[in-house]
Parts: sequence; structure tokens; C-alpha cells
Amino acid sequence: MTDLHNPMQQSKLHNYNSTRGAESYKADYTNKLHRKWSDKRERALLTRYFAEIGHVGTILDLPCGHGRLSDLLKNKCDKLIEADWSFTMVSLNQRDHGRDSRSYFRASALEIPLPDKSVDVVVSFRLSHHLETSELRERHLRELFRTAKKTVVVTWFSATSLKNLLREVRVKLTGKKPKNVLRNERVRAIAAECGFEQQRAKPLFRIGSGHVLGMFTRR
Repeated sequence: MTDLHNPMQQSKLHNYNSTRGAESYKADYTNKLHRKWSDKRERALLTRYFAEIGHVGTILDLPCGHGRLSDLLKNKCDKLIEADWSFTMVSLNQRDHGRDSRSYFRASALEIPLPDKSVDVVVSFRLSHHLETSELRERHLRELFRTAKKTVVVTWFSATSLKNLLREVRVKLTGKKPKNVLRNERVRAIAAECGFEQQRAKPLFRIGSGHVLGMFTRR
């Protein structure tokens, strides 16, 4: 597997792949209020989206992390495929959730080792904003659309969100690092190029978060 994540900050990658980092990330969703709020909102939107998608044969969750959404997704399919760039995250996920109609492997969401249209639904949460270049963020989307037979559910950090607009002011005034964003219309354009159309695009929170949770279906 080519290490296409190199443009990400190496310190972040090292922490994400370490046992300490993986356990800390898992604990955040138990101990930090804003993480619990975002988890609750994501689950609510996912449940709403899957009410439209229906029960499917296969779902790929990439990056799966420690399996935060594993049980929810497993209830929506016959076979759940859990994948992540981090060996440690995959191992932690498998330890906690077992192999009951689940499979696990290490993979980059920029280079998914699966054939075209090989899974019914691909889910990819909270990766796009970690990718340091627009080329990688767009490649991420194209890989999801390539692999999905029916539906893609994905998050990205919106360039037009209130949080990003405020960050742009800070960038100009203080030299703060810009967010890694995508424009909503660019996401729709890439989807259309890949044969998908947007069905839903809901902000996680209008204030306090710039993330959008989108759902796209193959035409």
C-alpha cells in the first residue's frame, strides 16, 4: 500500500497509530462533552439516512477508528467491513467488537484495495479535514465513489460554514493555519463526474462545527 497520507502531519499520524493515541481518541467520546454531542448528532443523521437507504448487504466503514459507529452500522447490513490506516485502531476495533459478520483490514481511504462497485454502501467520517491538500481531499471522494455500488455517506469541512468563515478572518489577522476544506458545489461536481447525485447534505451543527454529512446515491 502506497503511503499516500504523507502530506498529513507526521506527528498526527504517529499518534493515531500508537496505542496511547488510539485509546485516547476512544476515551474522548466518553469524556469530552463536545465529542459526545457530535457523536449523538452523527448517529441521528446516520439513522435518518439509513431509513432512506434501507438494509443492505455490505457496508465499508473507512476510517473505522476504534469502532465508534460499528454497532450502528452492523444493524444496517449483513456484512460490515471495518478498515483504517492505523493498525492499532483496527486491532482495538476488532478486540471490542469481534468478528460477528464483520471483517477487518488496514487500508488507506486514498487507495482502497477493493474493486469498483464492490460494496453497497461506503461510509467515511472525519477524514477529509485531516488531508492537507485539495488534491488528496478530492482523491478521497473519488475512491469512495469508485468503490460504492449504491451509496456514499461522507463528511467534509465546508468552506462556506460559519466556522470556516471565522477561521479565514483569523488567518488574515493572525496568520492562523487555514482549515482543510471543500466547497459544497465541488463535492457535488465530483459526485456527478463519478455517476452519483447528492440526496442529503446536513451540517453537523450550524454553529461550532464546519462539518457537513452528505449522502450520495449512484444514478
